Amino acid sequence: MRTKYIFFVALLFTAITHSTNAQDFVAGPLAGMSFSQVDGDFHAGYHKPGINIGGFVYRPISENWDIQMEIAYVQKGSRKKPDYDKNDIVDYEINLQYIQIPLLAKFHYKSFSGEAGISIGSLLASEELWEESPLESDDVVAFKDMEYATLFGINYHINKRLWVNARWSYSINRIRIPYDGEIPIYEPKKHWLSRKTGQYNNNVIVSVYFALNQVL
Repeated sequence: MRTKYIFFVALLFTAITHSTNAQDFVAGPLAGMSFSQVDGDFHAGYHKPGINIGGFVYRPISENWDIQMEIAYVQKGSRKKPDYDKNDIVDYEINLQYIQIPLLAKFHYKSFSGEAGISIGSLLASEELWEESPLESDDVVAFKDMEYATLFGINYHINKRLWVNARWSYSINRIRIPYDGEIPIYEPKKHWLSRKTGQYNNNVIVSVYFALNQVL
């Protein structure tokens, strides 16, 4: 079901980018970096870098407003390195790989634009390491197949075809439910919005966008 859904959205994305009425749509590639943490583990800080690469298409709906859709491969997770100077030997890592499909509304003002929207993500692969060794699947709770997230960002438009984006993304649903085993990978905290204990992706993403065409 999940694979069919992602395939359908990807097919829709491709159809839009090849629309016969090309003057109404702008499309192109995007590439950047994701800096991540997982809220709900013991380790704070955007210490997990990853890549964000894909494509976008947008359509102006007024002089100042656009609707934009994207499809991208995004690496997320969490990273805690040992700090031997502080007698901290904990080495912990979460590696998550998603196909992410954001839908955004953008408002333009001079060389800047603000954006807000939602995103649907399909988990492609996950890995959890403790002291550089994978945790056995019998010891931990699996990550959810789907992630739903809120998005807020700002763009600086260098010209009509090139701009830089900085975006914050936060999970709406839990990416993993609480775990009560012997390995302490969860803090006993509740999520700020849903008030449900568990783990949530928290990401800052910086990317460059290049439009292959522009609205005539």
